[in-house]
Amino acid sequence: MGDMLVIFRFGWPYLRRYWVRFVGGILFGFLFGLTGGLTMAGVYMMLNRLDDPVHVQQLTQAKQAEEAKKASQESPLVKEFEADKKAISQELYQLADPWLPQSHRPIDWKQITGGLLLFPLLAMLRGFANYMTTYLMAWSGQRIVNDVKEDVFRKINSLSLDFFHKTTTAELISRINDDTGALSTCLRLGLSDLIKEPSTILILFIGLLCLDWKLTVIALLFGPLCVIPTRIVTRKIKAQGREDNSAMVGQVALAMESFQNVRVTKAYELGEEQAVLFRKAGQRGIYHMIKTVQARALLNPIIETLNSFGIGAVLLYAIWANVPFKTLGGFLFALILFFAPFKKLSSIQIYFTSAGMAMERLMGLFKLQSSVREAEHPVAMKEFRQGIEFRDISFSYGEGPVLQNVSFSVPRGQRLGLAGESGSGKSSLLNLFFRFYDPTSGRIEIDGAPIESLRIADLRYHLALVSQDVLLFNTTVAENIGYGKIGATREEIVTAAKEAYAHDFIQALPQGYDTPLGERGVRLSGGQRQRIAIARAFVRNAPILVLDEATASLDSQAEAEVQKAIDHLAEHRTVICVAHRLSTLRSMDKILVLQKGRVVEQGSFDELLSQNGLFTAMAARQSIFPQVAA
Repeated sequence: MGDMLVIFRFGWPYLRRYWVRFVGGILFGFLFGLTGGLTMAGVYMMLNRLDDPVHVQQLTQAKQAEEAKKASQESPLVKEFEADKKAISQELYQLADPWLPQSHRPIDWKQITGGLLLFPLLAMLRGFANYMTTYLMAWSGQRIVNDVKEDVFRKINSLSLDFFHKTTTAELISRINDDTGALSTCLRLGLSDLIKEPSTILILFIGLLCLDWKLTVIALLFGPLCVIPTRIVTRKIKAQGREDNSAMVGQVALAMESFQNVRVTKAYELGEEQAVLFRKAGQRGIYHMIKTVQARALLNPIIETLNSFGIGAVLLYAIWANVPFKTLGGFLFALILFFAPFKKLSSIQIYFTSAGMAMERLMGLFKLQSSVREAEHPVAMKEFRQGIEFRDISFSYGEGPVLQNVSFSVPRGQRLGLAGESGSGKSSLLNLFFRFYDPTSGRIEIDGAPIESLRIADLRYHLALVSQDVLLFNTTVAENIGYGKIGATREEIVTAAKEAYAHDFIQALPQGYDTPLGERGVRLSGGQRQRIAIARAFVRNAPILVLDEATASLDSQAEAEVQKAIDHLAEHRTVICVAHRLSTLRSMDKILVLQKGRVVEQGSFDELLSQNGLFTAMAARQSIFPQVAA
C-alpha cells in the first residue's frame, strides 16, 4: 500500500492530464469484474436447469411461501421494493427461459442457440472489457511515462555542473530509462489489473454470499494467510532490487567508458580486461536478479496452496451438510474464479514495489536544487555597452581555494588573455563568468550589473564559447551550426560557415550541409570540428567571445587554419582568451598571468616577456624567448 501511495502522489499531476481515458479504463475495469459475476450466475443457472422441473417448481413454491411469510412482517415500503424486484426477476426469467435448455423439456432451435451462445457472449463481453481497460490504461500510462521522462531530462539539464561532476552518465541514463521504465510496466500491466481484479473479487464475493454465506466464510478462512508471504517477498524484492539497480548502473557505466575511450582501449589492448570487468558486473546483477526471480516464483505456489485449504474445507462441509450439487458446483466454479485474481494481485504488488523504489529515486532527483539559481526577480540584460568587471573573486570546488581575490576589468572591445600553468584557475574564471558556478566571494559585473541579478538565458545569449573540447551532436552539419542560435535560417548558417572558413570542406562532404556527423563528430578532423564550433559562435553573433584553449589540441597546420578563423571571429568583439600555447596570445591587448589562483603578472605580450617573470619562463619553455632559456 505504501508503494501505491508513493506512485499515486508522484503520478497524480501527470494523471490529471489524461483523466478522461483513465476514467474510461476504470469503468471498463469494473465492467470486466461484472462479467465474472455474470459468468458465475450463468453457470449456476445452467446447473439449476439440470434438475427435474417438477422438483424445481416445488422448491420454488416453498421458497415463495417462506418469502410471503417474511413479507407479511415487513413495512409497506419494503414490501413494495421486494414486489418490484420480484416482478423484474420474473420478467427477466420469462425472457431468458425459452432460450435456455431445461432438463425433461423438448429441445428446440432457440434452446440450442441460447445454450451455445450464452458463454461465448459472456466471454466476448469479458474480452472486450479487458481489451478496453488494458488499451486505455496503456494509452494514458505511456503518455504519463513520456511526460515524466521529459521532466526528468529537463531537471537533469537544469542542475549545475557540480551535480554532473558527482554523478556518472550511466546513473543519469538509468534515471531516464530504467526508473521511468519501471513506472511504465506498473502503469501498463499493474494498473489495469489493479482495477480489474479487485472489482472481480468484489462482484464474485457478493455472488458467493448469495449462493451460500456459510460456504463463503469457510472458504475465506485461509485468505488472510496469503498476506504474510506477500509481505516477505515484497521486502526481499526491494532489497534485491536496489542491489540489482546498482550492478546494472555499474555495468552500463563500464560499457560507456570503454566505448568513449575506444582509442585508448584498443591502443593498450584493454579489450579483454574490460570484458572481464564487464562480465563481473553482469554476474553481480545476475545474482540479485535470480534472487528476485526465486522470490517471485515461490509466491504463487504458496498462495495456491493456501487457497487449496479453503477448497478442501468447503468440500468437507458440503459433504457433511449435504449441500445440493447445483449449489456446490456453482460455488466451486465461482470460488476458482474468485481465487484467480489474488494470484494476479500478488504480481501487481511486485510491479508496484519496483515502481515505488524507482519513484523514490526520481522524487529525490526532483528535490535537488541547482547550486546556481536565478534571481527571484531577474533583470533583463540589454545590449552590452561598457565592460566586464571581476571584483575580488574567490572560488573553491570544495577541496581548497582555486581562485583567491582575483580582480580585473575588460572594457568593451578589449581582448584579454589568461595565461598560467595547469590548475592556476584560468578555466574556473570562465566557468564563473558563464555562471556554471557562483563564486565563493566577490562578484562579476557586466555594465555595472552583478551577473547574479541577470536572467541566466540573457547572460549566456551575449556569450559565445569556443573551447578545446569540441562537442558536436549526432545530427547534420547545418543543425550543429544552427545550435548557436535557435531558429537560425539556412542563409545565416551558410554565412557563418563561410566566415569560419568551413564552407569549402562542408561542400565537399557527401551531402554538404545535410551530412550527418556521427556521434561527437567523429567523421571530421580536429581542425574541421573546431571550425564547425567557430561557425556556431559566428551564427550566435554574441558581443563577447570566450576562447578556452581553442587551438591547444591541433597540429601546426590545423592551428593556423583555426587561428585565422578565430581572428576573424574576434573582430569587433570583446574577447577573453585562455591559452596554454602562449603564441595565441600575441594579439591580446592585455594578458593576466595566474599562479595558484592569484594574478601575479599583467601587461601586454611584449611587456610580460621583458619582465623576466613567470610568463617569461613559460615562454622560454615554448621556445618563444630562446635567449632566456639559454
